[in-house]
Amino acid sequence: MAIKRYGKNQIIARQENIMLIKSLLYRRGPISRAQMAEELELTPPTITNITAELIDSGILYEIPEENPVRGHKAGRHPIMLDYRKDARFAIGVSLGKTSTHYCICDLRGNIVDKGKIDKVPDEYDEMVTVVEDLIGELKENNPGLWDNLIGIGISVPAVVDAHTGIIGMIDEERTSWIGKPFGATVEEMFGVPVRVENNVRARTLTLRLFQPEVVASVVSFVLCYASWGIAGPMILQERSVRGEDGAAGEIGHIVVDTETGKTLEEYAGMKAILEKCRDLLKENKAPVLSELCPDPDELTIEMIHQAQRDGDPDVTEVMHKAMRALGITLSNIISFMNPDLIVLGGPMLILEENRKLVEDTMRQYSYSADPGRTDVKYVEFDSYGGAIAAAAVCIDKYFIRWN
Repeated sequence: MAIKRYGKNQIIARQENIMLIKSLLYRRGPISRAQMAEELELTPPTITNITAELIDSGILYEIPEENPVRGHKAGRHPIMLDYRKDARFAIGVSLGKTSTHYCICDLRGNIVDKGKIDKVPDEYDEMVTVVEDLIGELKENNPGLWDNLIGIGISVPAVVDAHTGIIGMIDEERTSWIGKPFGATVEEMFGVPVRVENNVRARTLTLRLFQPEVVASVVSFVLCYASWGIAGPMILQERSVRGEDGAAGEIGHIVVDTETGKTLEEYAGMKAILEKCRDLLKENKAPVLSELCPDPDELTIEMIHQAQRDGDPDVTEVMHKAMRALGITLSNIISFMNPDLIVLGGPMLILEENRKLVEDTMRQYSYSADPGRTDVKYVEFDSYGGAIAAAAVCIDKYFIRWN
């Protein structure tokens, strides 16, 4: 597709400046007007006019100077600006594979109200009804917040056209969701903007908005999130690399075994690990895991992690093979994209031993003039991380980028 370039009139330029200021406040706030002007290379009058407008609308506030000296200007600290976190709110709903979390967040990602249920129905119409009930519950419980609601974000473990809210690809149990106007349907129900996004791509916005210290001073980063599936969405110049149909970053579907055609998820995804460890139990192997879980049908990933901690040799072999496959995949990403940072996360990566093996393997096989240049960090997401990420998607689209 050819890249179209357009000139910018004053209205568009002003909208972009507002977006830049809002985004900078998430990365660097509290921050002074002078720092904004220097960082964004905008004129002081431009900064003053826009921040005055945001203060008047109740979004920003000036942080009072501590112990000011009356009538004495020398050495006076600049006035800092930051978000009034309760000025706006966003709803986030995470439609996970095994459970559903939903919440209301303020502008800084703090949860105001929340809830959790088992996974939503696999049939589309039934799922929409449940989602309507969950959001309706939040609305009923928080009537005073609705007037300041930015909108609703929904995260789904699927390939999503975020512009239309239509799901393109999803696991086989939920194929009835494909091609349906999910975002538009929820938007019509509640009369507020709705943004539907891939669940891991949404988590990159959690990092950029609510945990900026993780991705500070980097131009590009990849979030490798290993759970039931494995995804690695990439951010470049604060923009998500989506691809033509939104499937960019689905690294779990990269083939890692040329003889069998097996993909990374078939080696290192949670489903694959559970299946392999169940087979070990049925074969009377994995002695430590057998004590933790006599019934293979009751096996959980937490039991597998505990067995590895306790030194089960068979479980450790399974996990190490999976981690090496993941490390090799990330080495290919470094060789191809050369990002500044790899962020690791997800339930498959909670053990430091496994993360170290991933990083060591990645550095061993990556092609780079400086193998240590790409930094690696681990971020632990809590159980409401998906819902907070969905709220972040909404804030990014309808608060930061939509003026």
